[in-house]
Amino acid sequence: MQKMTNDEDSVLCVDVGNTNVRFGLLSEMKVINSWSLLTEDLIANPEEFICLLPRKVEATAFCSVVPAADKIVKNALRTITGNPFRLTHDNCGNLPISYPNPEIIGQDRLANSLAAQKLYGTPAVVIDIGTAATFDIVSSEGGYEGGVIVPGPQVFIECLTQKAALIQNVKLPESPLNEAIGRSTSEAMALGLFYGFPAMIQGILEEVIVSLGVIEDRKSEVILTGGGAFRVGKIVTKHDPDLTLKGIALALQEQGFT
Repeated sequence: MQKMTNDEDSVLCVDVGNTNVRFGLLSEMKVINSWSLLTEDLIANPEEFICLLPRKVEATAFCSVVPAADKIVKNALRTITGNPFRLTHDNCGNLPISYPNPEIIGQDRLANSLAAQKLYGTPAVVIDIGTAATFDIVSSEGGYEGGVIVPGPQVFIECLTQKAALIQNVKLPESPLNEAIGRSTSEAMALGLFYGFPAMIQGILEEVIVSLGVIEDRKSEVILTGGGAFRVGKIVTKHDPDLTLKGIALALQEQGFT
């Protein structure tokens, strides 16, 4: 693996997710270099992550939803800047939080919501597709209102393969099959996900938009991010695969670290 390029005027942001760790160098809210590795590999072999990190940056920041990785990432970033910033519900910029228990909100979801507010405007719905597919609702006055969580595409596959003895693991195709009739178990599963998952996302989104409309009288932005974003690309107004990293950088900026 190639080490990331140094840039003394940039900030290094790390997003620790359940499946992947994504980290990148950002300058003026643009990702100029990025990398990723499996979260399980980070935990099993921290040196791989440490070796990839640039050493000369203005500041470092991270968010995490994996407690087992927290200390590894914090210590790694501490060797670079001495004082890494961690995004939490207490320091996510000037994003209002109407959610009753803000301490239990995933830090990546707060980063996404802050970035949506600052970069695209509100009201907004952020759809982040990864291990889970999350919907985060950001209103103009209340800020983070809450959301919806469903399993991501790969979790659907794993559930079927674990619970059904005769079903084997398959990969979700990036383009449609010739017809919507599966001629094998793997084709049937692939079709179910290819057509069923976006339909589920669309159905949830329609209900969320209705509920958000009770709060707002303006059209909502729908922003898609995450590793599986290409699967539902027709139902959004914006597609930003770097949204979480930008949100971390924005929180860092608003706390005066840069």
